[in-house]
Amino acid sequence: MDPVEQQREAYARELRQRFAAYKQWAIAHWPVAEQPLEDSAFVASERELELLTGSRLHPGRQSGAIPADDAQQAQFEDVTPAPWP
Repeated sequence: MDPVEQQREAYARELRQRFAAYKQWAIAHWPVAEQPLEDSAFVASERELELLTGSRLHPGRQSGAIPADDAQQAQFEDVTPAPWP
C-alpha cells in the first residue's frame, strides 16, 4: 500500500473512532430524560460517514462506496400484497 493510501486509511480509522466517541458522549449526556437518545438517531450520520470514508476519501475506487458489512440495504422493497387466489 502506498503512503497516500496509508494516510487515507489512517484518517478514515481515526474519523470513525472519533465519531463513535462523539456518539457515546451524546447519548450519555443527553439532557431530555423523557426521550432518551438512542443509536437509531445516528443512522443518517453513519451513512454519511461511510460515504466520506469510502468513495469521497478514495475517488475512483468502487468498493469503498458500498459498506463491507451487512448494513447495505436493497434499493427496492416489494410491498405489493399478493393477489387473492
